[in-house]
Amino acid sequence: MLQRKYKIFVKAFVFAFAVLQGTDNLFAQQQLTLAESKELTLKNNYRISKAKEDVTASRSEKQISDATARPKIDASATAFYFGEPLNSMLPEYGFAPMVSVTQPIYTGGKIKYGKQMAETNIEMSNAQQRLVEDDVLLATETAYWIVVQAKEEIKMEKQVKRQLASHYTFLNNQFQAGIIYKNDVLRAKVLQNENEARLQAAENKLILAKKRLIQLTGIEEQTDIDVVGSLSDDEFRNYEMLQSVQVNRPEVDLATSAIKMSELTKNMLRADLKPTVGLSLNGMAAFGKEGINFGDPTKNSMLTYFGMLSVKIPVFDWGSKREKVKQQEANIRSAEYGLRELQSQINVEIEQATLNLQLQANNIDLMQASLIEADENLKLSNDRFQAGTITGEDVLIAETLWQRAYSSMLDAKVRYKIAEAVYHKAIGQIKQ
Repeated sequence: MLQRKYKIFVKAFVFAFAVLQGTDNLFAQQQLTLAESKELTLKNNYRISKAKEDVTASRSEKQISDATARPKIDASATAFYFGEPLNSMLPEYGFAPMVSVTQPIYTGGKIKYGKQMAETNIEMSNAQQRLVEDDVLLATETAYWIVVQAKEEIKMEKQVKRQLASHYTFLNNQFQAGIIYKNDVLRAKVLQNENEARLQAAENKLILAKKRLIQLTGIEEQTDIDVVGSLSDDEFRNYEMLQSVQVNRPEVDLATSAIKMSELTKNMLRADLKPTVGLSLNGMAAFGKEGINFGDPTKNSMLTYFGMLSVKIPVFDWGSKREKVKQQEANIRSAEYGLRELQSQINVEIEQATLNLQLQANNIDLMQASLIEADENLKLSNDRFQAGTITGEDVLIAETLWQRAYSSMLDAKVRYKIAEAVYHKAIGQIKQ
């Protein structure tokens, strides 16, 4: 009996342990690299998904445009019944199915230009999708490095908190022993309060940065994420990327396609000045009461067909169509000037991104030197304070200088990473 209870207890324990393990896995953090974050963004982001659907819609429009040159077949059916006195002149009842085939013969080039406009619209949709992807990927990289920065700031502030607590305890003991004045203890307490405020701000910053990254990557909001990147092992001086590169900006492709679309619109307007020709063939049957066949009133059925050729020639419209062509030509010239201005702006943007990236790399060197000096100053201040050659105030000043230097170093590294992403976007290579 006892052995049976023991076995039941063991099984229950194993089951409970398995459940707890599954719960831990359920709520485990999802670790993300920068590449994984960008991949998730391209896959799940709502703005990008919307742009993809716009591309799909433009492809459907191309299929619709291709169908305009093909013959169209329509079928219809009509049932009728006439009461007195109409049934004395017409068949009293009947059923008439009809099939018609319509084929445009000449439209002045509208069908051809319509197909080309649909193709150009696909190109514009693709360029717009790339533009949205570049914008969202830049936001993703920025959010990713802000998460990294917030984590580093929390780590730093916790280290400062431990150091200040040690200083406060030491200074308070000396004050209690009557060796120093209370001023040093109060200064240490003020620094502790400031440290606590900065720590809370860093923790809030981490929460918001993670939420922003979750929103951009399309991860479920209930998921807890973490990033594996750091600001210690990465390369912060990569000048190989600053060499001459082939710029591939979607804005240029979009503007170029827009000019092409304007040219096609001008051709469509010119086509309005030309005649159009269409052909229609129709077949009809009728079944009903005797007399429904006009050729032979004794029959109760009829089968016939007819064709129509339509020609439409524009004659006079007070010159409005020609003015529309002139208006479109002016729009094309305006768009060409806009493209040149855009290319000039892109060149300036690339130059600014390059200079900023170099500036941030130089700032890292300066902040690194300041951090080394601040770290050495803090060590010397602690040693001299232990030896009794300086006051506690000097140690607290050294502690503050070290904290500022470390924080400035983190800011410089994050600014470099963001500047690097901005540079990649400027040359159209942020996906790489």
